Amino acid sequence: MNAQTDAAGILAGAYLGMAQLFSYPNPEAWQRLVEHGLIDPTLGQDAMEADYLAAFELGRGKSPVPLFEGMHRGDLGREGILEDLLRFYEFFDVKLSETDREYPDHLVTELEFLAWLCMQEQAAEQKGGDAESFRRAGRDFLNRHLAAWLPEFRRKLEATDTAYAQFGTALAELVEAHRGRLGSES
Repeated sequence: MNAQTDAAGILAGAYLGMAQLFSYPNPEAWQRLVEHGLIDPTLGQDAMEADYLAAFELGRGKSPVPLFEGMHRGDLGREGILEDLLRFYEFFDVKLSETDREYPDHLVTELEFLAWLCMQEQAAEQKGGDAESFRRAGRDFLNRHLAAWLPEFRRKLEATDTAYAQFGTALAELVEAHRGRLGSES
């Protein structure tokens, strides 16, 4: 494998890890996070669940932080954002889960899509194919979606005084590293 192939695989794993971090921390999910070293095991499942609820559903002395792009980018209108996201997913024939029923603009959905793009890039490179279309799609998706609303999301998340505040920082670092890699390959 070459460095580009390795980088795409590492990015895919990092995005999937972030998707797990920002998913509801039921006991099974919490155990996976601990096993993969994504969270400190001293942060018990109950504490992480309480932080999740405080940050994203109830708020802790503040309004909760929405996990949906459209709720952070009111200037564009949520319908337009959802439509653009669905076009991205449909172009690559990516279907949203029928069982989870998450919206196309949910943070976890966007993270999983970026992981999928990175996996497709890696697979194309391993087969000696053209991976540029997947890199271009990743660059466009980050610029038009995740990177566009992440600063506002992170600012609100850091104000929650929960364990998730640090995860927002880690996510921002991942996105910037990915953008830097994609920018250098233009």
